[in-house]
Amino acid sequence: MINIGDIIVSTAGHDRGEYYLVIECDKDFIYVANGRLKTLDKPKKKNIKHVSRLGKSDEFIDIRKSDNNFNDVKLKYLLKNWRSKCLNQTL
Repeated sequence: MINIGDIIVSTAGHDRGEYYLVIECDKDFIYVANGRLKTLDKPKKKNIKHVSRLGKSDEFIDIRKSDNNFNDVKLKYLLKNWRSKCLNQTL
């Protein structure tokens, strides 16, 4: 089950291998952003079948609850940390 605040990786499509943060959820689709090409203002609509959940971003949940001052720069930093963490685990 994928929820708002989850970190996902695209498993299909031209963006395969990209890391995203889930911004909104629908029945069959999720809306994701990475802060670079897909911003928080214009998220990408992605089929749930075409992604794999990596984990939950507690940082995103905390920032959203506290001051609601989450922007694309913070999103890029958060995803960069997740990407490096995942790479370090596989080595």
